[in-house]
Amino acid sequence: MSLSASRTTDLLGRTTTSEERALLAVYDQLTALAGAGLAPCADANVKEALAAVAIVVTDLGLTFEHLTDVGC
Repeated sequence: MSLSASRTTDLLGRTTTSEERALLAVYDQLTALAGAGLAPCADANVKEALAAVAIVVTDLGLTFEHLTDVGC
């Protein structure tokens, strides 16, 4: 089971919507890809995409972690 599937509430305890769970799934997938040892051009672009999605999930209060903790 992915982390996003197990996250049914946000950081304030509110139930997440299907759209918010979809955003978390994208975030989880990009986080996994960021540490996957991709080619340099792919790795740089995955990390750029991860940074953008991290802003969204953080602003919505869905999750909070420093991107340096996941290799960015």
